[in-house]
Amino acid sequence: MDQPIKRYLEDAIAAEKSFETQLRGFAKEASSSEVASLFDQHADETKQQYEALTARLEALGGSPSTLKSFLAHLFNMSPKAAQTGHTKEERTAQDLMMAYAVENAEVAMYESMAIAAETAGDGQTAGLARHIQEQERSTGEKVWSRIAPCAVQGFRAACLENESGQDVIRRYLEDAEAAERNFEDALATFGRSGDQGEVQSLMSTMSQKARTQHERLRRRLESMGGSRSTIKSALAHMLAFTPVSAQLGHDESEKSTQHLMITFSAAAAEMAMYEALSAAAETAGDQETARLARELRSEEREDYRLAWRQLPQTARVSAQAVLSHA
Repeated sequence: MDQPIKRYLEDAIAAEKSFETQLRGFAKEASSSEVASLFDQHADETKQQYEALTARLEALGGSPSTLKSFLAHLFNMSPKAAQTGHTKEERTAQDLMMAYAVENAEVAMYESMAIAAETAGDGQTAGLARHIQEQERSTGEKVWSRIAPCAVQGFRAACLENESGQDVIRRYLEDAEAAERNFEDALATFGRSGDQGEVQSLMSTMSQKARTQHERLRRRLESMGGSRSTIKSALAHMLAFTPVSAQLGHDESEKSTQHLMITFSAAAAEMAMYEALSAAAETAGDQETARLARELRSEEREDYRLAWRQLPQTARVSAQAVLSHA
C-alpha cells in the first residue's frame, strides 16, 4: 500500500528541487533587496522541505526519482525569452506572479498528498504534507503582498524607457489576452480527459468563461489602438501547462486531480496578473482598464475557490482508485 505514497513523495521532491532552482534565479534577478530576500528565504525553506520529504521517502524504502513530475515541469516556468523587452523591475513583478502560482500549486499538491496518505493510513506522511502545506500558504501570502507595489515599480520603469503609459498598458493587455487564450485551450483539453465527470464539467465551464475574458481584453485593447499579440507572454507560456508525457505512469483516475491542481494554480497566476494590471492601470490613470482588471481578478478568484472546493473529494476518489490497484 505504500508504493503509491512513495510516488507522491517522489513527485513532490522533484517539484521542490525544481522550484528551489527557480527561486535562486529569481533572487539573483530581483530589482529590490526585499524581494530578493523573500525569494532566498523561501529557497532555503524549500531545500529543507525536500530534505524532509526525502527522509520520509527513504524511511519507506524508496529513493528520489530522476524523472520530472508533472508539477516539476510546471515549476520550470516559461522560457526567459518570454521576458525579453521587459525592464528588470517588470521581470521582478512577473517572477512574483509566477511564484504566487507555484506556491498555490504546492498547496494543492500537498492537499492531494495528505489525502492520499490519510486514505492509506500513513499518518506520518499526511502530517508532513500538512506541515509543508502551511509553509507554502504562508509564503504565498507574503508573495501576494509584493505584487502590486512591484507592478507599479515595473510600470514606472517602463515609462522611463521612452514608452508612454498607454503603450505600457497596451502591452500588458496583450500579455493578459495571450494568457487567457492559453488558459481557455488548456481547460477545454482538461474538460475532455480524466475520469470524473464533475471535474470535466467544471473545466468546460471555466474554459467558456476564459473565452469571454480574453474577448473583453481584446475589445479593451482594440479600443486603445492595439491588437492581439502573436508572441506568448511569460504567463501565457506557463498557462500552456505541462507536457502530457509528464502524466505517463499515472493512473487514469489521477488525471482529474492533477487537472484541478493545475487549474487552482493557474487561477492564482491570473489573479496575480490582474492584481498587477489593475495597480499599473491605476498608476497610469487608466480607470477603464483598472476596472476591467479588478472584474477579471474577481472572476479568477471564483474559479480558484471552485477548484479548491472540488479538490479534496476528487483527490480522495483518485487515491482510493490508485490504492486499490496497488
